[in-house]
Amino acid sequence: MYFENIIGQDFAKKYLTNSIKKNKLNNAYMFEGMDGIGKKKFADELSKLLLDYENLENSPDYVLIKPDGNSIKIAQIRNLQSDIVIRPHRDYKIYIINNAEKMTLEAQNALLKTLEEPPNYAIIILVTNNKESLLETIKSRCDIIKFSPIPIEDLKSYLIDTGIEEERAQLLATFSRGSIENALNLSQSSEFSVMREDVQQYIQIMLDKNIIEILNIPNNMEKYRGKIITLLDMMINYFRDIILLKENVNKNMLINVDKLVFIQNMSGKISYSQLSKIIDIIEDVKNKIKSNCNFNISIQVMSLNIYEVIK
Repeated sequence: MYFENIIGQDFAKKYLTNSIKKNKLNNAYMFEGMDGIGKKKFADELSKLLLDYENLENSPDYVLIKPDGNSIKIAQIRNLQSDIVIRPHRDYKIYIINNAEKMTLEAQNALLKTLEEPPNYAIIILVTNNKESLLETIKSRCDIIKFSPIPIEDLKSYLIDTGIEEERAQLLATFSRGSIENALNLSQSSEFSVMREDVQQYIQIMLDKNIIEILNIPNNMEKYRGKIITLLDMMINYFRDIILLKENVNKNMLINVDKLVFIQNMSGKISYSQLSKIIDIIEDVKNKIKSNCNFNISIQVMSLNIYEVIK
């Protein structure tokens, strides 16, 4: 079984396993998807299989190209072009261009010439989180494989296997948005725990209908400006947990099961209808912030709209 070390990505596993077994690998691939979901690791695992090297750094037929500073420059692609004409020691020569979206236009145009007529032994893998930054002519010459966010249950199981207890693994998997990298970073972040406590405080203020403190919420949230989407997702998940508690579901289905007492206390202060409206309000402000609307005004409007729902 190939790619056993890869979490999720069932389509990519099946597709490339079939290609390997049928000996029908392409000369150029593009692994596209959000950061932290295993694209580069998958490219490395594929390289290990094809080159029969466990330690890729020791393989003369493995070349990793990554940004030099803020970009991948034409000189780096020129080096690839000089190297690619040298035949491999074994069957393949593999070039991984990580963060391919950071190639300069000159670098992309240079790479295009190689993609047009690559040696039959060469495999070039572009790893990117934004294929739209790449030339259409480059994309048309690559077999594009879309990598998906990792399912919560798969991510949870992985975190448990690393030694994280189940309740915390559930929480981290939920907030990581399908990214192993995000989940591991959150597991080591003291700020994550502090943020959860602050979110509880914001919800407490809202449901206690303290208009003075509600008006001060934007100032309090300012310190999370760079992570406001994560914070708003936390708020939504608390309100959804309150809904689940009202429906008498198994408590293990709660995301914030470790905050059960708080959720129970809040449950008596708000109705189904109010909960649904509040979640819609928060989702709306998330979209506004993603569209670069003013941070303070967006949070202020959200806070006042929530107050109007619960007063």
